[in-house]
Amino acid sequence: MANQPAPPPPPGSMTRTVPARVVLAHLLPGPVQPVLGPLPDREPSLLRCGGLDEHVLVEVLGRPVPADVLGNPAARARALRARLPVGAVVAGYPALWVHTGGRPPGGLELLRNVEPGAVVTLGGVGCLRLERVVVDLARTAPPGLAVEAVLRARRAGLTRRELEPALLARRGGGMRGLRRARRLIDDLYAPAFQAPT
Repeated sequence: MANQPAPPPPPGSMTRTVPARVVLAHLLPGPVQPVLGPLPDREPSLLRCGGLDEHVLVEVLGRPVPADVLGNPAARARALRARLPVGAVVAGYPALWVHTGGRPPGGLELLRNVEPGAVVTLGGVGCLRLERVVVDLARTAPPGLAVEAVLRARRAGLTRRELEPALLARRGGGMRGLRRARRLIDDLYAPAFQAPT
C-alpha cells in the first residue's frame, strides 16, 4: 500500500486566483465603453428585460436611449443627431424637448434657412433658441401644445422680457397667429397667474 500514487488534488485547488479585470479583458473583444447616447442597433436585442426596460430606457425617435443620459439639453440634442440631415435645424416640439426635457418627440421638425441669431448649437446639433421655439409654438401649435410650450419655458426660467424680441422678430411678413401668441404669453406670464406644478 505504500507504493500507491497520491490521490489527485480536489478540483480548483491547483488554480491560482485571477483578478476579475484580467478575466474580463480576456473574454471581452475590446475595451469596455459606457453607453453615453442611443444604444447601437444590436444592443437592445441583447439587453431586454421585461419590466425594467421602461424604467431605464426612453424611446427617442424609435431608438432606446438610457434615461439617465438625457439630463441636459446637449445630451438630448445628441440623441437626435443620428437622424438629422446635414445643415438641418431642429424646430417645433423636438426643439422644445431639447431645451426643457419631458416627453420625447415622436418625430422631427426641421428647418433649413434660419437666421443665425435664432439658432443655438447644443451637442453638435443646430437647434432653434428656446425663445423662438416658444413663440412659434404659441403662434401655430394646437392650443394644448401652445400652452404647454409657454409654461415649460416659464418653468425653465425664460422671462417675458426675453420673449419680446422673438415676438417682434416674427411680426414681419404677416405672420399668422402672432396676436394669439402675444395674448397667450401675456396671460401665462401675468403676475396673478400661478402655473401648475
